[in-house]
Amino acid sequence: MTGGARFALNGLAVSVLLAFASPGYALPSGGAVSAGGASIVGAPGKLTINQSSQNVAINWQSFSIAPAEAVQFVQPNSSSVALNRVLGSDPSSILGSLSANGKVFLVNPNGILFGKGAQVNVGGLVASTRNITDSDFMSGNYKFAGSGNGAVLNQGTINADGGFVALLGASVSNEGVISARLGTVALAAGNAMTLDVAGDGLLNVAVNEGALNALVQNGGLIRADGGQVLLSALSAGNLLQSAVNNSGVVQAQTVENHNGTIRLMGDMQSGTVNAGGTLDASAPDGGNGGFIETSAARVNFANDVKITTAAASGRAGTFLIDPLDFTIGSAIGDNISGLNLQNLLVNNNVVISTVPSVSAFVDGQPHAVPLPVVNMLGTASGAGDINVNESVTWTPPGISTTTLTLNAFNDVNVGVGVAISGTRGNVVVCCGRDINVRGTITTVNGSILLSAGRDITLSAAATMTATDGNITACAGRNINVFGTITVTNGSVTAGQSLGLQRGLVLSAGNAATGPGPAGGTVNFGLIDATVNAAPTFITYNPISYTVPTDYSVNIIGLAPTQFMLVYPDGADKAFDGTTAATFTGFKSTATSGSVPAGVTLAGPGTAAFDTPDAGQGKIITFSGFTLTQNPITAGPAAINFALPAACCGPAIGRTTGNIAGGTTGASTVQTVPVLPLLGLPMLAGLDLSIGGITMPPILVAEETPVETGAIAQEIVAPPEVVVPPVPPPMLPPRPARN
Repeated sequence: MTGGARFALNGLAVSVLLAFASPGYALPSGGAVSAGGASIVGAPGKLTINQSSQNVAINWQSFSIAPAEAVQFVQPNSSSVALNRVLGSDPSSILGSLSANGKVFLVNPNGILFGKGAQVNVGGLVASTRNITDSDFMSGNYKFAGSGNGAVLNQGTINADGGFVALLGASVSNEGVISARLGTVALAAGNAMTLDVAGDGLLNVAVNEGALNALVQNGGLIRADGGQVLLSALSAGNLLQSAVNNSGVVQAQTVENHNGTIRLMGDMQSGTVNAGGTLDASAPDGGNGGFIETSAARVNFANDVKITTAAASGRAGTFLIDPLDFTIGSAIGDNISGLNLQNLLVNNNVVISTVPSVSAFVDGQPHAVPLPVVNMLGTASGAGDINVNESVTWTPPGISTTTLTLNAFNDVNVGVGVAISGTRGNVVVCCGRDINVRGTITTVNGSILLSAGRDITLSAAATMTATDGNITACAGRNINVFGTITVTNGSVTAGQSLGLQRGLVLSAGNAATGPGPAGGTVNFGLIDATVNAAPTFITYNPISYTVPTDYSVNIIGLAPTQFMLVYPDGADKAFDGTTAATFTGFKSTATSGSVPAGVTLAGPGTAAFDTPDAGQGKIITFSGFTLTQNPITAGPAAINFALPAACCGPAIGRTTGNIAGGTTGASTVQTVPVLPLLGLPMLAGLDLSIGGITMPPILVAEETPVETGAIAQEIVAPPEVVVPPVPPPMLPPRPARN
């Protein structure tokens, strides 16, 4: 969304005000206790509920408070809860004072308004147009469900320091002030929700069932310093829309080392998050910045949005953007401008992580099927790509360093003439398929990490430069260098090295299960890589184990240290009902020849077939092995060998073997999708940790297998490829997603 667009509240506020326009207001009436114990004492302009049990449920014919009126709950302690359920047909209009030393639930399917001038001071508040049964409430099972168009709107002041405020309904909006220091503020839209009060007093909210045109909006101030804020909406079906809009201020700053968390969560089928206004999870006093997430099928940013996780005396926090597809540019339909993104990178580590829109099953296994989703412009989305179509240049203040992470389910494309440039800035790109760089990626006092499930390609016009930083490129298949790569000095400085090997690392062929350049290698064009006063390491699939490729002709500077990939073999066996696999050697082809006899696989290590069923070319997963090399029989130390290296994730390797006889299972290597560069079958609910942040799983949506191997260990070990050490924020469990 470009052109200085602002996301304003829609007609919800007007419709809600009309619904509450009744001729007069009175104190709550017709109260009758349905569970627990309480007495109701009325006086002119005031109503007092004296609660005698820990939990109490009261049915009312109406529950409203006029501007000059007050309702007070006197409860046994701060953990006490009073449920107030409206059975009559009128909505609730809270225009006066509502107070409690404990927690108050107000349920009215007709709608709830906290009007201008309303003052709410409680230990906790739930205002819901969805109902809860007495039995669930009394047992602490806070499950709300219902339907209808009743809305919840706040235009007043609600305070629940140390507690929580939850506004629940099909349409929920805040235009006033909601405050819960060291607590939780949640605005959630749907037909069914579950609230979970955590042991630390924070509240977790899951939207279990969507609503027709579910809508959450904030145009006021929501403040939960040292706590968390959640704005979440779930639509009732794939063809229906849900939206989370912010044009106001959402603040959850760090308080006494309690990091703040802000989440704007639309559903991943047809939901939209429109982020404007201010999202502030900074640490202005002593402490690290917090965590901000904007997640939906489509995520848009107003040009004037202000988002910060900056820390005055600590580390900046992380801002996660989690859509189906994402485009950085200023054209109609793009998600964020380059200028806007670079402004965000000044104060935040920014992670853009796309996910597939749906998973189907092939031969009983989860298989990624990007499902086209019609977005607000009538065009299809859902492939899981990230496109950088506009330049992004940033410099953090002081001596701080921030990182831009592009984590795509499918491809990452940097357009022609586009520059990604960070001074004291790192660039991390991880994708399930291809990374295509047609522009430039440059860091000064920062590093670059590229990890691709398939190919990494720098076009002839592309350049990649790190001054006082490192560059590591790790590909499942090929690294194609037709442009130029320059590394000067390298870096081991914390925060600017990404924890990578100092200098330049090019590691190709990591998804193969056997030798030969078809499995992946490093290909140079006419232009060479330039390395000044920094080492170079190249790992590749060789044409021949006896005739190594000489990459020194492609490197200007220090000669590279080279490693040829080897693959364990010899685990073929007869069916015995187990998955145990034992290696006796290494794979070879007529072209590659045999691995020299002096190279051996050393343990302890473990290896197992994917299933115990009989089959040909079955995947074997292995870990814990190292390589040893006898320079007399295997060749001089300059001729090095390596096991395939996992580009991201644990040291897990993959090769193939056969099981003869017995029963034949349905699963084959062609139908088992894997997490790229991890070599693990994709399981529902599995999370991938990238840079210390829990990311959605990434699948490889191909018919051909994508497989990985273990990090190699040798007499001269190849550099270990790792993800950037961004400290993870302390986060509550993520809300349930559709």
